[in-house]
Amino acid sequence: MGFWDDFSGEYESLFDRDPMYADALRIIMELVGDANRKRVLDLGCGSGTLLALLAEENPDAEIYGVDPSERMVQGCVNRFREYPNVHIAIGSALRVPLPTDYVHYAVSNLALHHVPPEDRMGCAAELARVMRAGGRLIYADMFCDVDGPVDDPARARDIILKMVGKSLYDLEHGAFETMLLHIQDIPAVIKGEGEYFTTDAVWKEHLEAAGFRGFEVIPVEPAEFGYRILTAFRK
Repeated sequence: MGFWDDFSGEYESLFDRDPMYADALRIIMELVGDANRKRVLDLGCGSGTLLALLAEENPDAEIYGVDPSERMVQGCVNRFREYPNVHIAIGSALRVPLPTDYVHYAVSNLALHHVPPEDRMGCAAELARVMRAGGRLIYADMFCDVDGPVDDPARARDIILKMVGKSLYDLEHGAFETMLLHIQDIPAVIKGEGEYFTTDAVWKEHLEAAGFRGFEVIPVEPAEFGYRILTAFRK
């Protein structure tokens, strides 16, 4: 939480030159479709990039942004002060301040890899709790393809290859600050220090146990870097 507090004022600019980030947002919005007269949760809303797209495309939706960072939340409160249908609150992956069976959509982008392994099941259960039957989860994040202990060489190699590849991609596309952020993050991801990459299969297992069905995994190209969108429906 403190790490993202440090970036609250410049978070959006870190990704604005990253074509993969833009493509992920486009795919998320396509999957949401017309959400007017419905309720949408953005879990880990950050500085509000996805919230802004949701609000612009769905002026008659009720949109809820939840984030654990006080500075991120305050930034969103200021940013969406003129949007009566956008509601911002402090919350976490384990405690979403919304009623049970409430939202039609839950979206999350580049946030849930901060959930520790021991809390993933609780996060899946909380997402299921706030969603109505038939509601849709659209979860975008960085995934690895090898799950295991911190000192597993195969897991470390997979993470290094993905993150170095993504860093070079950022550099080639003029996203210099994003490249630096990813390079600096590599040790934390490998050691599981606030960054807990895992496979989409691990998240699917937890979400399935919580009551989600109809899974689809959509890669954000270039697919080899592990940016994927996992979508499912609450039964």
